[in-house]
Amino acid sequence: MEDTKPARMWLAIFAAGFLVCAALLVTSLLTPIPYGDLTRIGRISERDFGWHHPPPPIPDANIKASSIQEADVLVIGDSFSVRYAWQSPLVGAGYRVATTHWDKTGPMCSDFSEWVRKSGFKGKVVIIESIERLLQGRIEDSKECAAMKHTFVPSPPPFENPSKQAPTEFRLNWDAELLRGWLTYRNTRAIERSESWTNTPDRWGPLIDARTVPDGCKQFSHVACNKLLMTAEDRLMAPLTADSAAFMAKFTEKMAPSLRIIWMVVPNKSTVYLDQNHAAAFRSTFNDLKIGPDLFTLSEQNRFKITDLYPANETHVSIAGYLLFGQRMLEAVREVQPNPAAAKSP
Repeated sequence: MEDTKPARMWLAIFAAGFLVCAALLVTSLLTPIPYGDLTRIGRISERDFGWHHPPPPIPDANIKASSIQEADVLVIGDSFSVRYAWQSPLVGAGYRVATTHWDKTGPMCSDFSEWVRKSGFKGKVVIIESIERLLQGRIEDSKECAAMKHTFVPSPPPFENPSKQAPTEFRLNWDAELLRGWLTYRNTRAIERSESWTNTPDRWGPLIDARTVPDGCKQFSHVACNKLLMTAEDRLMAPLTADSAAFMAKFTEKMAPSLRIIWMVVPNKSTVYLDQNHAAAFRSTFNDLKIGPDLFTLSEQNRFKITDLYPANETHVSIAGYLLFGQRMLEAVREVQPNPAAAKSP
């Protein structure tokens, strides 16, 4: 009689492998679909780090892009500007706003004012927005830049209103990779046990930091409210300096008299919640030079007043945060151009 032990052994191995894969699949299917970029990239539980506080609504009419030829205000920004959320108070007040991205313009060069006019902008106010962690690199690129390298390309408005509610209905996570559920469980438990955690770098994306936040549960609506997720770029990128602010002021002074630049520096999440003195020298010089509103102090003053000013699972601010910043930017624009659609330069 032929020996059946090898066949039984391979059948047992196959059955064990099948059960392991089935368990991993079921775990991943039952893992909530992430709606934050940090939870998605870091494979971290949305149950623990998803925000729940309802965002204030933005009227659909205020999520609007104008052509550069029609605009009163030109915005050059990064991912904090592509949702058209902070611009909505300006649009609601009657200003026509055109927006483009740093990736489409390249660095701000010596011929910037000529480039703006050649692009068709006839307005007066140009807002240059940047997140704190990326601004130093952008300044370094701009210092030796003589000529703008790209023509103006507008950033399209989002497909849907950004002020949507957090998902409430459970759905199976059909798009998750096989190990998603297990990795999410592992990473989330590691964060719970650690005061300071950083994910292991791999092919899936950038480093994510998780840190304990003092009085976190007074500031956030997520379940693990004493912990906060943030991109490790906050920690790794070169900090802004007093020289950074001085360059920004000199750049502003070189503009044509018919243009007024307002710098919009969005503070890092870690600066707001963990290290308010991170950019102290920059902030002091920036405010003394009066080249833009102080969103650092504004954020610090409101982080206990506005729940999830920066949501735990997101790189960006919440809708409430966008509207807070947008209202302050509206005030800054009104100081330069009190009335929308005022007479434009030829």
